[in-house]
Amino acid sequence: MADEDDEANIVRASIEPDPGAAEHDLLELIAESEGKSIEELPPFYDQVDHFVELLFKRPPSPESQMQIAFSYAGYRVTVNQKGEVTLLNVKRSMADQ
Repeated sequence: MADEDDEANIVRASIEPDPGAAEHDLLELIAESEGKSIEELPPFYDQVDHFVELLFKRPPSPESQMQIAFSYAGYRVTVNQKGEVTLLNVKRSMADQ
């Protein structure tokens, strides 16, 4: 379940660090934040390839504190090797300026 900070346009959530489900779970979080279905989002693999899957498929040592960040569907997405996700809604934050 996501924790939404309306003022900062930030959603914090967790996904299971399972390489087989992580990308789908991440898409569900973004779709939920947008009030859309996954099918209404832009093609994920065209923009992100398999980076999320690989983060969990070959996880680095815990000491590395690995995280990846990328832009997708109007969000700045950060995912760490524990499955903690931060979604910064760039569309909304830019509109508030």
